[in-house]
Amino acid sequence: MEMKQNIVSDIKRGSLPAFKEFFDDYYIMLCVFAARYLKDDEQCKDVAQEALAGYWERREDFDDIYKVKGYLYTVTRNSCLNILRHAKVSQDYQKNYEDELESESAFEDHVIEQETYLLVQNAVDKLPPQMRRIIRYSLEGLNNPQIAKEMGIGEGTVKSLKQTAYRKLKDQLKEYFYLLLFL
Repeated sequence: MEMKQNIVSDIKRGSLPAFKEFFDDYYIMLCVFAARYLKDDEQCKDVAQEALAGYWERREDFDDIYKVKGYLYTVTRNSCLNILRHAKVSQDYQKNYEDELESESAFEDHVIEQETYLLVQNAVDKLPPQMRRIIRYSLEGLNNPQIAKEMGIGEGTVKSLKQTAYRKLKDQLKEYFYLLLFL
C-alpha cells in the first residue's frame, strides 16, 4: 500500500512515469467498471480516459490513494449516467435502469469487484511466466488437459505448476484472503 501512496505523491509532483504506471493499472479497471453501465466499448474507453485525465488535471488536490480511487469511480459512474440520460432510450427503461444503477449497494459492489480484480490481477502478474500462463488459461475456463495441450507440456506438469501458483497467490493475497473469500 505504501508504494501506491508514493505513486500518488509522485503524480502530485507531476511525474509522468508515475502517472503512466497508475494509468496502466486503472485504465482497464475503469473500462470494465464503465461497461457495467454502458454497452459501447468505445464509450467505456472514453469515460475511463477522461476520468484519468481529470485526475491528472486535479492531481494537486489529492494526497491519498483512497481519495483518488473514490474520485475515479465517482467520475466514471457519473459520466456513464450522463451518457445514459442523453441516450435515445425509452423513458421507462431509462428510469428503471438509472434507479438500479444508482443504488448505493450496487455502486459499492462494483467498486469492490474492481478492486478485487486489480488485487488478483497484480498477484497473477507477479507469478513466473509459465505459472502466469497456466493461471490465465484456468481463469478462461480451460481444464488441465486443455492447458497442457495449449502449452505443449504434460498434464502432471500443469497440475504441479498450478498447485505451486495457487500457493504463491494465496501467500501474496493472504492479507486480503478473508475479503476474497467473502466476495
